[in-house]
Amino acid sequence: MTTKTARWIWVVVAVQVAFLLGWAGFHEVVRHSAPTVRLKTQPVDPRDILRGDYMTLNYDISRAPKPAWWGKSQAEDVFVVLRDEGGYAVVDTILDTEPAAEETRHWVAAKATESNESVRIEYGVERYFVPEGKGTPHFTNMEVEASVSATHRLYIRRLWLDGKTYP
Repeated sequence: MTTKTARWIWVVVAVQVAFLLGWAGFHEVVRHSAPTVRLKTQPVDPRDILRGDYMTLNYDISRAPKPAWWGKSQAEDVFVVLRDEGGYAVVDTILDTEPAAEETRHWVAAKATESNESVRIEYGVERYFVPEGKGTPHFTNMEVEASVSATHRLYIRRLWLDGKTYP
């Protein structure tokens, strides 16, 4: 292998490493610096042989009454405006178009599917992988502290089990 070829291989590897580190760093900065909301949660406890222990999280904000504008389609991109009620985020409004720029409340982009007279909303944070070696925790009350990014996505920041952070 020539010196020139080896140099190009190192450049390609360095670019890939820089991209992955930049991508991970961006998400960590968002997770730790974005405004947060607290979500009431009920877990489901599956186990996947390939991925290990994880909890499927079912948030109180994952179900809401069907909005009047809801069409005939079975799945839609929606924008959920949240409001604080007793220290927890609750669904205030479900919109079919992005809220106006002057909207000051937290809002997140999500996917909604029809379920009888309500809609099931998925935010992309419905799975929490339990750290390796920790086992599935035992608790009676679970809450999630989630960051709301500038791109209006939710990121799990911290898990609270019986009033204590986990893990």
